[in-house]
Amino acid sequence: MTCPTCISDLPQSTLSCPQCHRLTHAEQLEKLAEQGRAAWRVGKFREEREIWAQSLPLLPEDTVQHRTIRARIEEIDQQSAAAPPSSGGWRKASMGLGPALVVLLTKGKFLLLGLTKMGTLLTMLASLGIYWSLYGWAFALGLVLSIYIHEMGHVAAIRRYGLPASAPMFIPGLGAFIRLRGVRLPPIPDARIGLAGPVYGLGAALVALGVYSVTHFKIWGVIAFYGAVINLFNLIPVWQLDGSRGLHSLTRMQRGVILALASVLWLITSTPMLLLVAMGCTYRMFTRDWQTEPDNHGMMQFAGLLVTLAAIVALSTGATAAAGVH
Repeated sequence: MTCPTCISDLPQSTLSCPQCHRLTHAEQLEKLAEQGRAAWRVGKFREEREIWAQSLPLLPEDTVQHRTIRARIEEIDQQSAAAPPSSGGWRKASMGLGPALVVLLTKGKFLLLGLTKMGTLLTMLASLGIYWSLYGWAFALGLVLSIYIHEMGHVAAIRRYGLPASAPMFIPGLGAFIRLRGVRLPPIPDARIGLAGPVYGLGAALVALGVYSVTHFKIWGVIAFYGAVINLFNLIPVWQLDGSRGLHSLTRMQRGVILALASVLWLITSTPMLLLVAMGCTYRMFTRDWQTEPDNHGMMQFAGLLVTLAAIVALSTGATAAAGVH
């Protein structure tokens, strides 16, 4: 084997040239690095680990590259060990707008999973008590369940990526949250996890709207209305809200598309939350944290959420007016 840089003769097993220190497998390592970065970008962490594992034998152990790759492999292994085992039945259904309703109707076992955690159950009951005292039991129960389903959407997406996540914890009177423990996320997985909550929340609102359409019981229309409003609020792309994570994977032009759509929907429906989404998008047009590679799936998912949630608000407004809710 001959070093292409200094033309020195090298033994076949040599990993770097002793004369110029060039890595003898530099071209192959660069290809593997590109594949590893591509897998990381879309959250295929197991595939990424396999690629980095192929790179290790091609690198001298005393190099920075070898130590960096080994550290990344160990990080992926730790994340996988911390994540609970999951079945594949609901994993693919945890993304996209269409499967959201199917998940709610057919994956009841998964949605009940969070209720087996004492912290979730107790804080959920505390929130239910507060809302009950303010708005009555029927609306309180619908609201709490809508929030719970929203949070379980995040859990489903996190587990889809093989990552550990806490069960939902309610903050009585304010909402709920989950913890994604010690994980650095690439833009696309971060966006998918962020939007998974509104996707599940959309499913809950659609169910409530469907029941209202069939039964004409106003309380179901009110639950659909406020479920949609809460999820639109979460789509405001600022701070730690889901919309902020949803914009993480988009280019500046794609953010402009979301801004334009939110503005048009606000002009059509006069829904205040859509104006706030548009204002947040305007701010994010100048934060210089946009991506250079487009994420068309993420943009369509965000846009679909805005359109469908806005439609639910419009269709259920009559129920809130008839019920005297403002």
